[in-house]
Amino acid sequence: MIVFSILLSIVYAGMITGIFLASVEPSGRKSKSALGSKRFSIVVSARNEAHNIAACVQSLLNQQYPTHQFEVIVVDDHSTDGTFEIISSIAGIRALSLTEGQGKKAALALGISEAKFEIIATTDADCVVGPLWLSSLSRQFQNSGADLLTGPVKISPCDSTVSAFEAMDAAIMMKVTAAGIRQRLYFLANGANLAFTKKAYEEIGGYKSHIHHASGDDVFFYAEAARQKKRIEYVADQEAIVTTRPQPGWRQLREQRKRWATKTRAYAGRAIWMVQATVAITHAALLLMLFVALFLPKAGMGALIILSTKWMVDFIALWKATGWQNNRPALRFFIQGQIIYLYIILYSAWYALFPGEYKWKERGVR
Repeated sequence: MIVFSILLSIVYAGMITGIFLASVEPSGRKSKSALGSKRFSIVVSARNEAHNIAACVQSLLNQQYPTHQFEVIVVDDHSTDGTFEIISSIAGIRALSLTEGQGKKAALALGISEAKFEIIATTDADCVVGPLWLSSLSRQFQNSGADLLTGPVKISPCDSTVSAFEAMDAAIMMKVTAAGIRQRLYFLANGANLAFTKKAYEEIGGYKSHIHHASGDDVFFYAEAARQKKRIEYVADQEAIVTTRPQPGWRQLREQRKRWATKTRAYAGRAIWMVQATVAITHAALLLMLFVALFLPKAGMGALIILSTKWMVDFIALWKATGWQNNRPALRFFIQGQIIYLYIILYSAWYALFPGEYKWKERGVR
């Protein structure tokens, strides 16, 4: 049992270290030549986001980017809280209402069909972007020749146990995403921060290959792009960070994780399965040893080895990841976050293996 604990701890520590080495952020000087060289149609799908949509749209309109080089299209997805009335009253954007179909993919598809520029950028209706977001995306397209980009997402505020857990988890997931894309091992993405050429979107077939899934406009779309050999890059630039709000409570957090987990079997390749399996096995072994230690004291030593290794590696990783995102206050809840993660990772693993129903945007989904 002690030997197993040592070996598992080495594997876990090695995996986390490898991810961080593969996702090291570049420190080179930024080229200013590409700041306004690309033209963007920003498309946002909104459903019952009356409390968030104005701030989102204002951040998009506040871009330090040539105004004739981008447009903002917001598509309302059958909102019942006045979202469409709000976006209709905002000058400088195109407000559309979804009449055929429902769901985020249908709303995005409508917005993209109305887009007049060659690059589509998407974010979520509860997000805000920085003033240099488009400049950063433009520079990355210019320098890399990519067909699709995905960038960092930050959770803020992080002043409670739930929100701090989400902030730490998001910071690590950005590292995992960057490592996979840079090593061409897997292609995760986050719908809060995406950009792709309209040509690539049309060649991929839009969302048709996964339209039967309620969500997944990000990971399914990017997985299909990878299968079709499109060039995908990660925007490792602090100016590209998109900020989104945390889930309001435990119930919403569980529903979110259930939704994410139910998609895993449909898109995950061998590499990301190995990462997820290693994390799940490490947490399951820790939980099992803590239980066995109640009857067999020697098991406590194995649990201590795994726990101490994991906490040390995780704290270092989170210190670096949250520091890059200027979100380090989340670490005040490090211990609480570790306890929550022990539950969340096993909860997610269960629904990844045995998908069930969940609620998303006030709709029941199977």
